[in-house]
Amino acid sequence: MTDCMIEICGLTKMYKSKTAVRNADLKIYRGEIVGIIGRNGAGKSTLLKMIGGLVYPTSGELHFFNRAAAGEQSFFERMGVLIENPGLYPNVSAYENLNLLAMAYGLGDRNAAIEKLLQLVGLDSKNTAKVKSYSMGMRQRLGIAVALLGSPDVLILDEPINGLDPQGIVEIRQLILELNTAGLTILISSHILEELSKIATKYVIIHQGEFIEVLSREELQQRCEERIELGVEEARAALPVLERELNITKYKVVDSRTVYVYDENIHIRQIVKVLSEQGIMIDSIAKHKQSLEQYFLERTESAGERHD
Repeated sequence: MTDCMIEICGLTKMYKSKTAVRNADLKIYRGEIVGIIGRNGAGKSTLLKMIGGLVYPTSGELHFFNRAAAGEQSFFERMGVLIENPGLYPNVSAYENLNLLAMAYGLGDRNAAIEKLLQLVGLDSKNTAKVKSYSMGMRQRLGIAVALLGSPDVLILDEPINGLDPQGIVEIRQLILELNTAGLTILISSHILEELSKIATKYVIIHQGEFIEVLSREELQQRCEERIELGVEEARAALPVLERELNITKYKVVDSRTVYVYDENIHIRQIVKVLSEQGIMIDSIAKHKQSLEQYFLERTESAGERHD
């Protein structure tokens, strides 16, 4: 995964006196699923609209496939976009919705392409029911099919599971993973952060229009990984004991008095026992596991304090 599909450099969008997105920098590589995390009004939709060509940035640059996007509408045609509610014709079937749009796009061999898309998103091309009778999940599936018309390289989804029941969430999640396996690069925003953690390979935390952190799945897992947080008088005195007596090698020295131990086979009582036997005072010790929501709230709250 080395091909840079999209690069944004200093991307900013202002609406009169309000800055929706400020100096955003990001590289998106082929095959990634990039999760955009932020509260309501954080700038997620505006960011996705700029990347998808629906909104012009106030300043900054967009690069697609290592070329500047300015004046190159063909780049945006290689993207499938589903932002907010899908624009569907309510009084015709799913097939007719796609057929009308395919004709507008000038696509050849429409029937085969539509059959394939409906099968891909789990809808029946023979179903003549009008879209206005569809469930929320079925509309989302059809909206994704619309975004996939023209075989894009990048799929942009803004809150695709918002308002869905648990079964609908599972179905959309599976669909996104299947599309990614088939080769699509995907950008997705969601308020359901634990659900996003099941599919994203990279995370962007945005707050008040600014990127406050960009991290990989592995980095996030490490930060939210279960650990024993150990507070001692001197970390440098405790570490040789932990290594020698308990064979602990996976740890992190946070500061001169704090050590994080990442070893699911080690129990708190073992650490207390060996350190006590060596006369090393323990100030505190506790098991800790942080959820994605907790991590997100901590990061955005600290960023909010800096803005105040």
